[in-house]
Amino acid sequence: DTTNASPHLKKIIENNQKWVDETNKKDPNFFKELAKGQKPKYLYFGCSDSRVPANQIMGLGPGEVFVHRNIGNQVPGNDLNALSVLEYAVGHLGVTDIIVTGHYECGAVRAATTRQDLGTLENWLRLIRDVYRLNREQLDSIKVTLLAYAC
Repeated sequence: DTTNASPHLKKIIENNQKWVDETNKKDPNFFKELAKGQKPKYLYFGCSDSRVPANQIMGLGPGEVFVHRNIGNQVPGNDLNALSVLEYAVGHLGVTDIIVTGHYECGAVRAATTRQDLGTLENWLRLIRDVYRLNREQLDSIKVTLLAYAC
């Protein structure tokens, strides 16, 4: 029941129903096939950035890529969430290819390379800050020229 839902939430629910209806018109078996389970070939570790939709940027559909996202697309060896995703993907889903990707204008990387106190986020950015601190001269010397790029 969306009676007390915010207008934004109501719009999302309406959009979802529209997507379900359109998807069923295009392929009446779409949801039945998805319900059979997943067997993706790829595990994608990427950034939580809302501009980077994992399966779309790789031209893949639902069920073709298992996705784990976090701020700054990190895969630290002490992160039980990332390690659990890795173990499940490889050991239980049979994933054969693992992709760790970044993107232009990552806010986490930008934040980690500047002096500012970001509260709780500091704990998460520590690894990026360490990489930057240890390699600052080389990283700062990189000049990036882009003719066209996507976020």
